[in-house]
Amino acid sequence: MYHINRSFCFRLLKRICGILCFLSLHFLVLAQSKPTLLFKHLTPEDDLSDPTVQALHVDRDGFLWMGTENGLNRFDGKTCITYKKNNRSAAFPGNYITNIIEDKNGDLIIGSQSNLVKYNRKQDSFVPYNFKKGIKLNENYYAFPFYIDKQEDLWVYLAGNVYKHSIKDSITKYITTYSNGYQFTPVPFYHKLDWFISRGVKGIYINKTDDVKEEHVQEFFMNSRNEALNSHISDVYITSDSVLWLASDKGLIKLNTKTKTHERFNSSKTSKNIAVTALEKYPDKPWLFVGTRNNGLLLFDLVSKKFFAEYTHQADDSFSLSGNYIRKIYVDKKQNLFLSINGYGLDYTNLNKVIFSRYIDKTDILSPNFENDISTIIKAKNGQLWCGTKTSGLLIYNKDLNKPLKHEFLKLGISQLIELNNGNILTGLSNGTFFIYETKKQNFIPLKTSFSEVVNGKVQINQIVKFGADLLAATEYGVAKVIFKDKNELHFEMDQGINHSIPWANIQTIIPITATKAIIQSYYTAIYLAEWKDGKFILKKEIAKSPYGINGSITAGNTLYIATTSGLLTYSANTNTIAKSNLIDANCSSILLDGNKNLWLGTNNGLYFYHIKNGTQTRYSIGDGLQSMVFNQNAAVALNNRYLAFGGINGINIIDPVKSSVYTSHSKPQITEILINDQPLPGIGNSLTTTGLKLRHDENTITIAFSTMDFIDPAQRKIVYQMIGYDNKKVSVFGSNSIRFPNMPSGKFKLVLMDVYSNEKTVLSITINAPFWQKTWFIILGVIALIIISLLALFIYLRWVKYRQVLQLRQIINFQKAERKRIADDLHDELGLKLSTLKHYLLAGDINKMIDGGELRILSTEYIDSSIDVLRNTLINLSPQTLDENGLVTAMEDLINSINKLGIIKIHFDHSGFTVALKSTPEYAIYRICQELINNTIKHARAKNIYIVIINRNERLILLYEDDGEGYDYNTVKRGYGLFNIEALVKAIRAELDMDSEKGKGVAVTISISLKRILKPKAHD
Repeated sequence: MYHINRSFCFRLLKRICGILCFLSLHFLVLAQSKPTLLFKHLTPEDDLSDPTVQALHVDRDGFLWMGTENGLNRFDGKTCITYKKNNRSAAFPGNYITNIIEDKNGDLIIGSQSNLVKYNRKQDSFVPYNFKKGIKLNENYYAFPFYIDKQEDLWVYLAGNVYKHSIKDSITKYITTYSNGYQFTPVPFYHKLDWFISRGVKGIYINKTDDVKEEHVQEFFMNSRNEALNSHISDVYITSDSVLWLASDKGLIKLNTKTKTHERFNSSKTSKNIAVTALEKYPDKPWLFVGTRNNGLLLFDLVSKKFFAEYTHQADDSFSLSGNYIRKIYVDKKQNLFLSINGYGLDYTNLNKVIFSRYIDKTDILSPNFENDISTIIKAKNGQLWCGTKTSGLLIYNKDLNKPLKHEFLKLGISQLIELNNGNILTGLSNGTFFIYETKKQNFIPLKTSFSEVVNGKVQINQIVKFGADLLAATEYGVAKVIFKDKNELHFEMDQGINHSIPWANIQTIIPITATKAIIQSYYTAIYLAEWKDGKFILKKEIAKSPYGINGSITAGNTLYIATTSGLLTYSANTNTIAKSNLIDANCSSILLDGNKNLWLGTNNGLYFYHIKNGTQTRYSIGDGLQSMVFNQNAAVALNNRYLAFGGINGINIIDPVKSSVYTSHSKPQITEILINDQPLPGIGNSLTTTGLKLRHDENTITIAFSTMDFIDPAQRKIVYQMIGYDNKKVSVFGSNSIRFPNMPSGKFKLVLMDVYSNEKTVLSITINAPFWQKTWFIILGVIALIIISLLALFIYLRWVKYRQVLQLRQIINFQKAERKRIADDLHDELGLKLSTLKHYLLAGDINKMIDGGELRILSTEYIDSSIDVLRNTLINLSPQTLDENGLVTAMEDLINSINKLGIIKIHFDHSGFTVALKSTPEYAIYRICQELINNTIKHARAKNIYIVIINRNERLILLYEDDGEGYDYNTVKRGYGLFNIEALVKAIRAELDMDSEKGKGVAVTISISLKRILKPKAHD
């Protein structure tokens, strides 16, 4: 009897535990349908002015404005800028911000506990409102702007009453006093406002108006006689004219204003008496975001009227909420979700950021003892999903993963799940035991294990794999064939042939590659090719050494892809080789093939997608919704032709390859700051609204700071910028950045900032004016002035040329005059004197006697010969006949010989290096130059020797002239006829003259002439 009672109690306890576990899992799976939200955080450490955010608004440029209890903040996803009022800034909003709205111009209207101001977007400045007409306010007053109507009039709560303020004529009209400072409107801006809701100290007022006049006021939840109905309302969501959802300290309230009935929802699966603080509609879903005082963020289904998801602070999860007290919820047009967390600052995420669904998440688990570290997954033929965990048993779900069917082996680990051909499932536990699940009976039957060889203790079964119609096991003792025997026995028939052929038979993996071939890996040692024949393996050869573990494989086309601890490798069946280089450098734990024949790999560093054709890879992280960065070996399965499931240390991710592109929000880069010459440019206004710059020529160093305007991943946002008209190169940068263009030239340019993901552009036109000397008018004047100066210079030059011509003419005349005078002097002094002397002899002497004595003959002959010599020398000086007939050398020798005969000086002439024939003009000029140099030496130098050398070398004729006379200072000596004649002759033949002379050191003259100009043409030329 005791045995029966004990058995009964055991079955009863087991059933109760199963029911409790089923209920726990039922909650778990209900929570699984919630969206995965991974929050980022903005705190005072990130320059937020205060940890309590009261108001949230995203403007048309994409900036998030946050009103806190201590200042106004602007946030672009990376940088937070604070606007705080001080005693000298009366135009600033008060530090305690109540609400922020935006008008058609993009200007913000900001209410605070001190004033109401407008933020001028173009000028980046604040302007206080003037309420002189129709209302009297103290210096500091509470303001809450909440609506702009069809006439563009502003509806605002001021110092205890609601008013309508006309922007056009600044007239303020009273509407109602039924309000406590917060209003909620049913229609978008710029429509007629027939009614609105005001928050009271307790409950709400529904104010119906006709233009300005208040027609009717309804009160709800203010009945002091029934305290249970009194409720503090902090937020309102309006679904229709009669149905309101209210955030109250009594929970979420649905109010029907026509029937005056309400429903209250303040309990979830985990919490009772929920105090609701904020509401916001979930985009495109019949859901409400519900902020609470102590229970974090909830999701409420408006159809089923149930809370179905909960997001709370988790100390070990940096992507969870900062705290559980939600003050404000705001969703912008890009579906960015912003949460004001009381005392912590701002939490934010994007509702589309997470592209992978999570299942069996730790944050959703009710039981503290349940661990969701997934060890293995299979999809059964009946559509069920079997998920083994490492320590918390086996979870069995229906095919949609929305309903738990069973939870078995509660505190045990599951190591293997293999579905057999008959539909039964072989289940291996981490303790080494095995069970067979009989599908028809839907129960687990324990199995005994036996081995064909003697083994010591429990045998490590590393893998059981189907090979055609057979089951094979990779064990620490080698390869074994798995056979089901009678009496629920699982028998391992060891394959002695292959096991004895392998040096170390600790087999880790068996990979079937064809119906008759398989790859076998010994534990972290080597990989072998084996052939299956007659129910046994025959070792063919060793393929490669493998100091790594194989965690899975899959065939795509003709290639076998192998996931290993050393990365993704490939095996070629044609060459029976494994590639040495890995395709993905990560510890690959599992591998699947999607419907497009591309690979997905779970690793120890996220999830990888590998495009086989392109060879490209994409890595996904927790930010994309992964349950963790670590995935487990064998914990992956294809659910159907589309979806894939990967298990890891924190549950399961469901992958939809069709929708798995990395999410990037639609953003347009914004210019946040413009510096000219590294200083702010006065009068530029707001850099955000500046579309063009007109600068002086010296304002040419431009610095542009810009923001990517991305709240999800601003540091990885790719921006391409280009300064068109400057260098035209496109430059890529990541994240918000600052660009500096130093010393830009004058001209017109365009800076284009383009977001690569959205192709949105921001364009800034820049004009740098040229300096006045580069202006058109200045250039024209300069050209005119240059023409005038050129004409004047030409006129002066022509006058100078004419003067030089006259001067040269005078010099020629003087030269001719001097030459004639010299000839006349020679004829007079020499020839005339001798003839006169002969005449006197003839007249004075006795002619007859002189004739008879022969004296007259001798004297006449002597004087006549002497006169002939003088005449001949004079003619030679004028035009030496020998020069024309015999050339320069002969003429020079005659001249030198005639002078040497006089005995007054010794001339040495060397012409051994002169071997060319010259034209007559340069010959005459060189002869005359030598003649003048000799004359000057004889007349002035008191020299004893003259040395003349004439040579031709390197296509030049060189005349060297030296004497050992007294010398003179060439730069200061008075230019006489001789020097002038020499310089004139040198210029005439375009020669180069170098005269070197000092007092007491004689004269050295060098004359160099290009032979190309002075050579006498050859006969055949």
